Amino acid sequence: MKKILCVGHSAYDITYLLPNFPVENRKYKAQERIMVSGGPAGNASYLLGKYGEEVSYITTLGNDVYGNEILNDLKSVGVDTKNILIKDEYVTPCSLIIANGSNGSRTIINYREEEKIDKIEFKYENEPKILHFDGHELDLALEAIRLFPNTIKVLDAGTFKKGTVVLGALVDYLVCSEEFAKDYCGINKIDEDNFLEVLLKLKELNKNTIIVTLGERGAIMEENGKVRKFKAFKTKAIDTTGAGDIFHGAFVYGLSNGFSIEKNIEFASACASLSVEKLGGRNSIPEIEEVLERIKRG
Repeated sequence: MKKILCVGHSAYDITYLLPNFPVENRKYKAQERIMVSGGPAGNASYLLGKYGEEVSYITTLGNDVYGNEILNDLKSVGVDTKNILIKDEYVTPCSLIIANGSNGSRTIINYREEEKIDKIEFKYENEPKILHFDGHELDLALEAIRLFPNTIKVLDAGTFKKGTVVLGALVDYLVCSEEFAKDYCGINKIDEDNFLEVLLKLKELNKNTIIVTLGERGAIMEENGKVRKFKAFKTKAIDTTGAGDIFHGAFVYGLSNGFSIEKNIEFASACASLSVEKLGGRNSIPEIEEVLERIKRG
């Protein structure tokens, strides 16, 4: 087990389950509602704490109801929160999530204030072995890299934006979504015909390990000029909220525990496949015993 520091975005998620995606200018009654803390790096740090890792988390929160809920949530699984920035003038982000019960897709509406951080002081006694970023809180992430240049660095590149591009060039593991890869490469789709082209294009950004997650189609990576493909686990999706965050948190868990790349992607994929079978994000993180059982069944 290695010490892990996660840096990124936190939000409070309110998820509504509807039988189908809504039509404009109508009223709907949700079939179910889930209210839980969220955010990519926040969900990853929660998973790592739940799975027994020594993990710290840095983000920015408002001194408000949602901020306090997020703090208490993280502390409940042993996440070190002492470096979280809490500001009276900042409003903790809140996400409204619509889960489409007909196909398991989710639509997220989020508002967050961009807060300029004038001074950063980390109270981190020992250098972490792994840094995990989600492309948000860029100033905090860059300061962590400056302070801890020798750590293993991992990026959850979920969307194409300044933070993911800047950090994408600096990490040891660029684990990106299909959406990020398409936007970076300037293409409309990723399939068997252009797997290698996409991976080689991403190599222009990062010369280290690159993994592209493709949802139910699994994942791909480049090795010695060839494409390696990894299968996804069969699942019936109810809500895909947080599945990517959970994949990345599980991937960092695998790095911390010395998994091979094959075992690590298999473990992360199993985690994500279980998570989509429940409504909500963070609350859908499976128990580690469930993950091992799914891997065993194949």
